Order: sequence, then C-alpha cells, then structure tokens
Amino acid sequence: MTEAKLDLIAKLLAKAESTTPEEAEALTAHAERLIVKYGIEQAQIDERRGLLGHAQEQIVTERMLFRGVYAKDLREIGIGVARGLGAVRPVLAEYPPIAGLLLVGCSSDVAQVQTLTASLQVQAMVAMRSWWLVHRDRYVGQREGVKRRARSGFLRGFAAGAMSRIDESRRVAVEDSGTGTALVLASRRHRVDAAVDEMRTTHARRRRGADSASFAFGHRSGREARTGGRPVSAG
Repeated sequence: MTEAKLDLIAKLLAKAESTTPEEAEALTAHAERLIVKYGIEQAQIDERRGLLGHAQEQIVTERMLFRGVYAKDLREIGIGVARGLGAVRPVLAEYPPIAGLLLVGCSSDVAQVQTLTASLQVQAMVAMRSWWLVHRDRYVGQREGVKRRARSGFLRGFAAGAMSRIDESRRVAVEDSGTGTALVLASRRHRVDAAVDEMRTTHARRRRGADSASFAFGHRSGREARTGGRPVSAG
C-alpha cells in the first residue's frame, strides 16, 4: 500500500472521529473497504514477485504502546484488529506501567492495523463513557475497583465485538476477490508465522475475568463500531 493510500485512510478515519454518526459511518466504511481491498491487492502483488524470484515485502515488527488506567483493555483492540484482518501477528509486550503490543507482519499490513486500531480506540472510549452515563446507577455503592472493572469489561467486550465485525468483513472480501486469494493470504501469513517463531517472547499474566454485564454491552458496541459494512445486531 502506498503512503498516499495510507494517508487517505488516516484522513477518512480522523474525520469520522469528529463528525455526525451518519457521516462517520460512511467515512469509516469507506476506509475499511480500502484497508481490506488494498491489503488483498498487496498480498497478490507480493506473491507474484516471490514467484518471479524477486524480493518480497519486508516483514517488520512495530511496537504500539497503550497508556492510562485502561491501557491493557485498549490493547485488546489492537489484538482484535490484528486477528480480524488476519495478516498480522500480535505479540504481548510489557513495559510497566505501559501496556505494549508488538505487531509482526508485512509492512503494509502492520500499517493498516495501526491505523484502524487508533481510530477504534477513540470510538471505544466514547462508547464506554456514553454507556457508563446510562448504566452507572447499577454500580451505586460499589467500590471504585468494581466500577473500574465494569468499565474495563465494556472496553474488552468492545474489542471482541470489533474483531468479530472485521473478521466477517475480511471473509466476505476474500470470497468476492476470486479463486486463489485464500491461498495467497495463507502463504503471506506463513511468512509472518515463521518470523514470530524466531522471536523470543514473554507472555503477560492471564487477566481477571471481566464484569459479564459490561462485557456484553461492550461486545455489542464493538460489533456496531464503524469499521465498514452494516452494523450487526446482537439480537
């Protein structure tokens, strides 16, 4: 993906974060379609280069840092985006008190994950604050730790919902792109997996389970996040 196309996607998402919900939906849908479309095209071009004996796109490792009270929850969004788009491996990295994430993949794919993650972080925080204003009464009298865990659960649910939405969009795009695309993407992912296998990584401690009610609300909100395509009803 060229820098100009990446810049266009970034501008679309930036505008979507500061406009009406109706316009934001159209802008982010456009950005998501571009991300998926150019990701597939780049993989196809790169595969042909490899078959012709030319150098393929470089595998890179980029670090994303998440700060603040909800750092680890927001990191879940980055993990969800990477897994949803499918071409980048997310690897946990700890820099206390900062939560880190290593993104391993072809340079253009990693850039896509970074761009979409940044936008969804903004959407997640806005959605969480709006949800809390409506539902905070149910936590009256609870300790502050319980309230924070509820807000944390919403963000983690948002991440899971967004990942589900992105994965569905990618699957549709792959099916629409014609025969052989899945094999091309699998070959690209194999190169990334091989790179990760060579890395020495450490794993963070398993986190305490989220508040189930807030997680459910967050999951629904994440599925409805403007990542492209139609919102999916949680039923």
